[in-house]
Amino acid sequence: MNWETAKTWLISIFLLLDILLGWMWLQSRNTMQGYVESESDLLANTKTLLAEHGLALETSVPTNSPDMASLHATYPNVSMKTLAKVAFPAAKVLSVDNTAEILSTNEGSIRMMSAGSWDVSYNHPLAYPRNGLMTLIGRVWHSTNYAPDPASDSPGTTVLVERYNGYSMYDVDVLLQTQSHTLLGYTQSLMTAITPVGAPKPVISALDALDSLAVSVDKTTNGADNRILKMDLGYLRKVPTNPFGSPTSPSNYWFPVWRVVTTSQTYYINAFSGEVES
Repeated sequence: MNWETAKTWLISIFLLLDILLGWMWLQSRNTMQGYVESESDLLANTKTLLAEHGLALETSVPTNSPDMASLHATYPNVSMKTLAKVAFPAAKVLSVDNTAEILSTNEGSIRMMSAGSWDVSYNHPLAYPRNGLMTLIGRVWHSTNYAPDPASDSPGTTVLVERYNGYSMYDVDVLLQTQSHTLLGYTQSLMTAITPVGAPKPVISALDALDSLAVSVDKTTNGADNRILKMDLGYLRKVPTNPFGSPTSPSNYWFPVWRVVTTSQTYYINAFSGEVES
């Protein structure tokens, strides 16, 4: 036997084997890197995680994850007489108390509240046809800034929220007080000069937000009905806190959030960090 020839053959075989194994490993690695869990698998995993924490998902989950920026806005500088022309278009002003910030007319009154908000009440409730409350929306100042938010409605109160670029500002709203197809009055808040702050950034996905909610809020021990009925993307006011954790003065900044509405509560998840806001 020619040992030199045999040795050469063995080295060649082992070299080819190493090349083959290396190629197979590389192919396997590329396959694993290229594998993306399907949307249905991700949704199933999220539903399982929610169930483990006492939450049941009973609504569709948004698939959009746009780039969004935080917002800055200012309180409107509006007089009570300007508001009265909209709320009571044919009324006569009877009195104006600038100290108490109350304007009275023969049809109703306006009371200024905190910055950017006021309350309107009618002496004689305004009738509207069944399912026709929006025919009275012209009585609201800058009514085109708002859209209905059925997820926030409650018996006797219909909610409209201010919108910016198609997204709701959940805590800037009009609360329409109704009874037996009549409008009793409303409370309105409004922000103006809304502008983005900084460059838009990608928001976390709705599924990631639900995962964050599941691990932050455990409902397995209270036995309550905790079905998730709605989920959408919008803005919420950023409330500054002092070093002891309590709120300080109101802020004029809003940040993107995922809103999750359940049968018992509404949650807001920071769309950048995933933090659940209380």
